[in-house]
Amino acid sequence: MSDLAAIRDERVRHTVNYVWENSRFYRDRIKDAGAEPGDIQTVADLEKLPILLHKDDERILQEASRAELGHPFGEHLCAPLESVVSVASTSGTTGVPTFYAFTANDVATTDELWGRAFRFAGIRPGDTALHGFGLSMFLAGVPIVRALERMGARPVPVGAESGSEKLLRIAELVRPRVLACTPSYATYLIEAAPKLLGKPATELGIEIIICAGEPGAGLPEIRATLQEGFGAKVFDMLGGAHGVMCASCDSDPYNGMHVLGEDSAVITQLVDQETKTPVEIVDGAIGERVKTSLRWEAQPQLRASVGDIYQVFTSDCGCGAPGPRVKVLGRTDDLLIVKGVKVYPAAVKNLIQELTPLASGSFRIILDESGPRVVPPLKISVERGEGVDEVGGAELAKKIEQFMHQRMSVRPELTIVPFGTFERTTLKEKLIERRY
Repeated sequence: MSDLAAIRDERVRHTVNYVWENSRFYRDRIKDAGAEPGDIQTVADLEKLPILLHKDDERILQEASRAELGHPFGEHLCAPLESVVSVASTSGTTGVPTFYAFTANDVATTDELWGRAFRFAGIRPGDTALHGFGLSMFLAGVPIVRALERMGARPVPVGAESGSEKLLRIAELVRPRVLACTPSYATYLIEAAPKLLGKPATELGIEIIICAGEPGAGLPEIRATLQEGFGAKVFDMLGGAHGVMCASCDSDPYNGMHVLGEDSAVITQLVDQETKTPVEIVDGAIGERVKTSLRWEAQPQLRASVGDIYQVFTSDCGCGAPGPRVKVLGRTDDLLIVKGVKVYPAAVKNLIQELTPLASGSFRIILDESGPRVVPPLKISVERGEGVDEVGGAELAKKIEQFMHQRMSVRPELTIVPFGTFERTTLKEKLIERRY
């Protein structure tokens, strides 16, 4: 056994014992699975356990701890409340935000892993980085600013809340080398720069764009739009808590995100999204991601899933960096099944982005009933590109129908709407409109 494998096994044992001793929730879940700490001695042994923590569980645990314990961090908080020194959250765009607690050691782990990702993307000490994620409580907000400072860069924390005009004006003044924001916001800034600054985004001097928070930077057409629109390299990133950190290289074509925390901070495993049985991690394997943190104190993750669907690659990457890579295909709660065909909104987004400038890139999948199964046809409302008339809209509809039939074996019911119909957002872009 290698030294690294031994360290990972030891940290698995530590995590299992730590949550058993400090969380009634985890203790009960492990007992319900017919196990006890002594049964889990290695990374491979983790697959003896089912998924213990789901995203919906976290919301329920939050409500229970608010009512019973006076804090919103859930009954899976294992560290003393007084040792929680930092808080982040999800955006809450699909419901109640999920809160993430950090001890001082958790903050240090997060800073270390973000630093790995920044250096992987070519960010260096002394670089000016314009921060355009939501600053408030997002995992990509204050934690990114703090980690940039820690690694010696110079963050300018404007934040998405300040609005596009202010962000672009500050970019014009400070001439950042790095822009950090969601891919949908970066796309909008390309559209907005000529109107608000009288110049294209390529003249802002940005060389590196780091994106997170939603699919986009890993989709070929969106990636190409951002690279061309800013004249910059685009890096897709994922993580921010529990030891999870992934970052893409600049290989062309996009080869997924390199997993940067598997050596000491987190274990990634896959299960079948329907049966929940283990999926062997081989090149190209697809499954629901299940994570186990290896050195997290506040809210350790033991066989936890938020419903992300990953594809894992173990083959060599063109950039030469070792280790596995992942692509996020979608989420279990976003998956749509049309006549037996699996459709991910991110794939539809990439297809529509491919048809710019006929399309603006903005669209909504319209659901009249809860999924994942959709009674055909799949309804999609698509925005025309700027300056595209109804004749161009008809051409757009024809091409979307043709491409979706050829590539996805799905014939959609399309509604083409004028440019500007859908509100632009600085946050995660809304791809599904639920009308039930």
